[in-house]
Amino acid sequence: MKDNAALILFPPRTRREGASGASVSQCSTIPQEDADDVGDAPPPPPGTLIDGHYRLLRTLGRGGMGIVMLARDEVLDRDVALKLIRAGGPESGLRDRFLTEARAMARVNHPNVLQVHAFGHHVGTPYLVMEFVDGQTVGAWLRDATRTGSLPDVQASLRILEATCLGTQAIHDAKTVHGDLKPSNVLLDGDLRVRVADLGLAQLERDLLRSGRREVAGTMSYMAPEIALEHTVAPDLLARADVYSLGCIAYELLTGQVPLRGPTALATLLDPAVTAVVPPSVQRPEIDPALDEIVLRALAKDPAARTPSAEAFRRELVAARGSRREPVRILVAEDDPDFRELLEVLLRDEFPHAEIETVEDGAQALAAFDSRPHSVVIIDLRMPNLDGLQLTSLLRARATASRVPIIVLTASGGADEWRRLSALGADGFLVKPVNLEDVVTLVRRALGDRSRSVPPPA
Repeated sequence: MKDNAALILFPPRTRREGASGASVSQCSTIPQEDADDVGDAPPPPPGTLIDGHYRLLRTLGRGGMGIVMLARDEVLDRDVALKLIRAGGPESGLRDRFLTEARAMARVNHPNVLQVHAFGHHVGTPYLVMEFVDGQTVGAWLRDATRTGSLPDVQASLRILEATCLGTQAIHDAKTVHGDLKPSNVLLDGDLRVRVADLGLAQLERDLLRSGRREVAGTMSYMAPEIALEHTVAPDLLARADVYSLGCIAYELLTGQVPLRGPTALATLLDPAVTAVVPPSVQRPEIDPALDEIVLRALAKDPAARTPSAEAFRRELVAARGSRREPVRILVAEDDPDFRELLEVLLRDEFPHAEIETVEDGAQALAAFDSRPHSVVIIDLRMPNLDGLQLTSLLRARATASRVPIIVLTASGGADEWRRLSALGADGFLVKPVNLEDVVTLVRRALGDRSRSVPPPA
């Protein structure tokens, strides 16, 4: 089986018993890109005029759903990509999925998402007319680079990732989840401009909420654990399956390898639930270790702990590329409710794509961090249950906090407290009343300093 094979698990009516007695689903694997060995009926030959409008020129590629051909729009005098549903094979759900793809693409108008021009039928076969991108997929671009024994330039990879995130966020803003993000579904033109394509598995968020679950479909090496294992996902976390896929693409662009690889389809599906991902900088030492935390957070097994959105992932990548780090999740521990609220409002204004979590005391702060590690921790020195000194010491004893800045605020501390906090590993100390803008400045500075000074975890 090819590593980039697309895995489609059909609905429960096709379930059968596996050798072990466990219930498994029949699966159909169709290699993506260069999949000319699919045993379908031949497509209309070059020269065919479809709908009196589109002259077929040549085949561009085949996939699990259909064949894509280069065509000439003889009315508007432009080249287009024309996708026809594949003939033969199981018809159940295929036409609906094809129409879903057309509608999903039509809902999005963004320069980094492939544009759809028209939808119709030719001799009873549905077809989709799309923007033609004269270039290659990110998957082909990667293969070209690795074939020579090298890897793509890191900065070029980051630019591709950032644009892919923009396209993905546009899809999410249209209340749609892509469902099958992978290098072979991202197109590059000659100037490396990105178009996110192939929304054949896309689903409206409202439909996902109505059904209560997603059909298990996608590509093994890029599938989020909650989708592979059919776990129920909270409504506000649905789009984070695409963020996981973006993390997989990022890892592969930076290292030339998918983050997790199993010897069989089932092993690959199960791997994300049980296997730790090696940090990218361990695979490729010239990568800035600051990227490790960013990529690994996008690959978090628990969607609640994952980077919250494609836009947040993009902002982190931009910050790393420009040596300006942005937090994804901030924990505030402050027992004064008025000051806690002021601090929360300021942080939301300054870091609109970060999650802000506030608690009242040190014990709650420690429990919150252990539940979901944060990018930054801001704590009061004098708190009930655990004070700032105790909390700093306990946090620094955790491997998950090795890269996390800890900033301490106090109304009564002084030089002695700062010396003790600094020895424990605190990154900053501000005396109340504080200028709230100083807190923001200290957060950004501490993020940069800690990412440069702390080695990646072994």
